[in-house]
Amino acid sequence: MLESVIPKIKDWPINLIAKKRDKILQETISEAVLEFNKANPTLSALRNQLQKTLYLEHIRIKNDPWEVDPEDDREFWGSIKKRLLKADPAHNDEDISKEQHQEMLQDIMSRYANEIIGNFIPNLFWFARQILRRFFARLFNAHFGGFKGLFNPEDKLKDKLIVSGPVEKLRTLATKGTVILVPTHFSNLDSVIIGFGMDYIGMPAFQYGAGLNLFNSKFFSLFMGNLGAYKLDRRKKNPIYLETLKSFSRTNVLAGAHTIFFPGGTRSRAGNIETDLKLGLLGTVVEAQRIHYEKNPANLAPKIFIVPLTISYHFVLEASSLIEEQLKRIGKEQYLVYDNTQTTGKAIWKFFWETFSKSTDITLSLSEPMDIFGNAVDNDGYSLDKTGNKLEIRNYFINKGHLKADDQRETIYTQMLGDKIIDGFFSNNVVYASHVVAFAAFELLKKQLDYPDLFTLLRTSDEDREIDWDTFKTSVKRVIDELYMLNNKNLIKLAPHMTTKELEEIIELGINNVCIYHANLPIMRNKVGNITSEDLKLLYYYHNRLNGYGLEKHI
Repeated sequence: MLESVIPKIKDWPINLIAKKRDKILQETISEAVLEFNKANPTLSALRNQLQKTLYLEHIRIKNDPWEVDPEDDREFWGSIKKRLLKADPAHNDEDISKEQHQEMLQDIMSRYANEIIGNFIPNLFWFARQILRRFFARLFNAHFGGFKGLFNPEDKLKDKLIVSGPVEKLRTLATKGTVILVPTHFSNLDSVIIGFGMDYIGMPAFQYGAGLNLFNSKFFSLFMGNLGAYKLDRRKKNPIYLETLKSFSRTNVLAGAHTIFFPGGTRSRAGNIETDLKLGLLGTVVEAQRIHYEKNPANLAPKIFIVPLTISYHFVLEASSLIEEQLKRIGKEQYLVYDNTQTTGKAIWKFFWETFSKSTDITLSLSEPMDIFGNAVDNDGYSLDKTGNKLEIRNYFINKGHLKADDQRETIYTQMLGDKIIDGFFSNNVVYASHVVAFAAFELLKKQLDYPDLFTLLRTSDEDREIDWDTFKTSVKRVIDELYMLNNKNLIKLAPHMTTKELEEIIELGINNVCIYHANLPIMRNKVGNITSEDLKLLYYYHNRLNGYGLEKHI
C-alpha cells in the first residue's frame, strides 16, 4: 500500500469542502437559479418549466415511489401546485407574479440541492478503511492460506486488486490540480472497488455520485452519505433538477473536489465498454476550467485533469439482471421476459467471497491523464501538443481577444473530450481469459447457427448449442493472436495470465473464472469435451466485453 500523497485525512480536499457545506449549498443554488433564468428569461418560459416539473414530479411520486423519498413529498409538491395557481400572471400584477415564480424556483432548487449534497466525516472514513482492509486481507488469505488464512493478516492485496497505468503521475497531479476520474461502469460495487483501489495507491478520497435508490438502506446511507457520495436520482428528468445537479457538480469541481464521474451514466446493461457517453456533467468540468481562467491569472489558474479508467472483472455481480434489462430494451415484443433481480446483501457477500477467495482478480486500468481538451499533460500538469511542446489551453476559451463563455463552443469541447475518454477506455481495456472464451464461443455459435437475429439465437435449444472442442480451440488461438497485434499497437492491454500461460491453460482459466459466480454456467465443457452453455444470455453479456475491436473477423 502506498503512502498517501496528503498524509492527514483532515487536509484532503473532500474534507475541506465538507467543512464549507453551507457555502457550497448557497453557491449551488444561486448559480443554478442564475443559469436557469438565462435559459428561461421570460415569465412565460419559467412558468412552463415549473409546470412541467410539477407534472413530472407528480408522475414520479404516483408511479415510482422509493423508501428514501422525503415523507413530505406529496405535501411539498401539493403546495407548489397551489402557489402556481395563485401566481397565475393572468390574475396578478406581472411584477408580483415574477417574484412568486422566482421564489418557487428558489425553493425547488434548494430542496434538490439539499437532497443531492453529501458529506465527509474523516473518522468514519478511517473506520471504514480499517474494516475494508481487514475484510479484503482475510478474503485474499482464504485463497492463499485456506480457511486458516482468514485469520492471518498477511497482505496479498496487490495480487488481487491491481491498479495499473501511470500511478505515480496520477499521485503527483493530485497535488497540483483537481483530478476527475472517469471509469467504465459495470456494477453497483464499482464505486467501492475504485475507492478502495485509489486509497491503496495513496490518493485522497474522491467525491462520487451514487444512485438515490442505494440510500434506501440505512446502513449504506450512513456510510455512503458520509464518505463522499452525493445523490443522483435518475427518475428526475425535469430541467430544474438537472440544472441543480450541474450547478452542484460545477461548484464542487471549482472548489477542488477530486471527483469520480461515470460518463456512461449508468451501468453497462450489455456488458460492453461504453461508447454512448452522457456528457452533461462532463460539460460542467469544461465550464469549471474556463471559470478558473476567468478568475485567475493564466499561470495561477487551477488545472483540471481527466483520467479515464477501465475496470476489468472476470464476472459481474449483476450480469444476469443487467442483460435481461438490455434485451428487454432492445427486443421489445421479441423479448418479453423480465426479471428485475435486486442486489442483496447476500449476493454482495458472495461476489466478494468468490472474487477474492478464489483464483480471480480485478484490474483498475488507468489511462494517461489529460487536460479537459484531451491533450496529454506532463508530470507538472502542463498541457502538451502532439509533438510534446507546451500548450497554453487558456487560449481555447478566447474569442476575438476576449476570454468568455460560449455554450456552443464548449459543447464541442465536451464532445471532443468524450471521444478521448472512449479511446482511453478501449486502449486500456485489460483482457482476461474469461472475456476471450466468451467472445469466441458466442461468435462461433452465431456463425454455426446463422440465425437471422439475436433473439432467435438466444432461444437455441440445448442440443444445438454444442461447439466442437478443436474448432473452439482454434478460434480462441486466432482471437488471442489478434489481441497480441492490438496490444503491440497500444490499442488494448492483456492481463499477465494471457501472456504467460499456454492456450489450453488460458481456456481452462477463462471458463473457470467466468463461471465462478453464476448458477447457470455461461460456458462449460460437456461430457464429450465439447463447448456448450447453460445460459446464452450470460454468454452474450460476457462476449460483448470485446466488441468494437473487429475480432469477429478472426473467428
